[in-house]
Amino acid sequence: MSQAKLFSKLLPIVLIVSIFSAACDVPDISKFTEQSTEMTRGIRKGIKDNESLINTASEREDLYSAETIAKLREDLKKYKSAMKPTLGALDALDAYLDALNALAQANKKSGDNAGAAVASVTNLVTAVTGFAVGSSVVNIATGLATLAEQFRTSRDFKKRITLAAEIVEGVHPVFDENGKPKKDNDGRVILVNTCTEDAREPITKAGATIKRIAEPLLKNLTDAEAKKLRDVPADQKWKVLNGWGKFKGNEFNEIQNAELTIDRYGCGVINFIKFNIQDLKDINQNVSQSLLANIRDKDSTVFGLHDNLLKSRKDIADKLENIQVAKNLVPRINEYIALNAGSETISSRKVRFKRTLDNLFLLDPPLKAAIIEALNKCGEEKCGKMVELLNKDVTLACDKACVRGLNEDVSKIVKTQFDSSTAIILPILDTRRGELSEEDEKYHSDLDHLEPQYNAVTTEIASIKNKRDQLDALLDSSMSALDSWAEAHANLRVTINTNKPLTVAKLASKVREIWAIINPATT
Repeated sequence: MSQAKLFSKLLPIVLIVSIFSAACDVPDISKFTEQSTEMTRGIRKGIKDNESLINTASEREDLYSAETIAKLREDLKKYKSAMKPTLGALDALDAYLDALNALAQANKKSGDNAGAAVASVTNLVTAVTGFAVGSSVVNIATGLATLAEQFRTSRDFKKRITLAAEIVEGVHPVFDENGKPKKDNDGRVILVNTCTEDAREPITKAGATIKRIAEPLLKNLTDAEAKKLRDVPADQKWKVLNGWGKFKGNEFNEIQNAELTIDRYGCGVINFIKFNIQDLKDINQNVSQSLLANIRDKDSTVFGLHDNLLKSRKDIADKLENIQVAKNLVPRINEYIALNAGSETISSRKVRFKRTLDNLFLLDPPLKAAIIEALNKCGEEKCGKMVELLNKDVTLACDKACVRGLNEDVSKIVKTQFDSSTAIILPILDTRRGELSEEDEKYHSDLDHLEPQYNAVTTEIASIKNKRDQLDALLDSSMSALDSWAEAHANLRVTINTNKPLTVAKLASKVREIWAIINPATT
């Protein structure tokens, strides 16, 4: 949504003019000005930095087809289009603060200075009531245009303060049963925020509808018609164009319905800036995901080979670990036997030996075949029932009954038979360990050769992810900071009416958050 463009230049005039009409001193707003300027500077920097990500993507002919690059360049155009009103709105915020500061000083010095400050921004009035196409300006948000006109013509200070709040903050009066604004105990109009979180999507669609219809229509106006239209009040332009027969079919009703949708939410300038920032966030996500997907696709061979090598080394490590456990258990069992340990202790170690070999055989079936073949040659008389034991399937979740059965099986294998069996098994395990170690060394060497290429790809991916995440965090913090700015602006209204101190601590906290994201190393 790029509606902030419509209202960005409104900020420097709204509250300033109302304050000129006040018969009170302008409060010290230096802290508000300082923090607001830092906020807009941080948001602006982040938005501009993000443009480089899309630029980089659109130039990567090694990653994308010509068709994809064309789409990325279109995304870049969309991003720049979304950037323009956002940056313009931020510039307007800065101008607003500059004028407010100048007002504070001028009000202390002379009314002439204040009058000159007002005159310097009055040329923005026409621009803030709509969007320009060619030489014509038309209105999109009739509600804001109407408020701006009421603000311009009002001579009541408190009413102007209320109108300023509606335009800038998106808050609106609560009316009583007689249609009069409700007031609090201090006599101030009660204002509520009517711009809900779900406003962005319908407002975006409505704005697009108006633009789709209005742009070609206005381009075809004659110079005389365009000149006449410029003098028409903002909220009457569509009716005048309809009276001229410029709309086709149901276009006039479409525009009126779109305007009603926009006005129904009562969103203010700050809300529209936030809508634009959310647009930038969405574009950032889309382009980042596209980049990551294409990099992974392009370098799928590198990732696949690297993953396979790591998996192979992990499999070997698991096999070697089980081999070592099995080898360690044999002398431990013989030690328990020599020390006349209890039969339960000895049986439990033999069961563990069997289950360790089971784990190993699951990882290395050929090893099981080699051991079973060698034990079969040994014969049942010499090696007992070791083959039968090793061939017995045991679930990983072996319950108490399962363990009792294993204990019974191993008890049938006397010491001489166990020794004969392990004397055959251990050398086979040693041989397999040597083979696995050689394989592991080869995989390690392959990984070393692949590492520079893999690191280059993963570094690029990490950079894109970090940039994406940084911009996400910045834009989220920016929208939160704009909420804090609106709160500070509301406090400024209270300060003007009640002479209470102006506090901007929450805004200052959000500003520090923004700069911590932009410059993490220095904060």
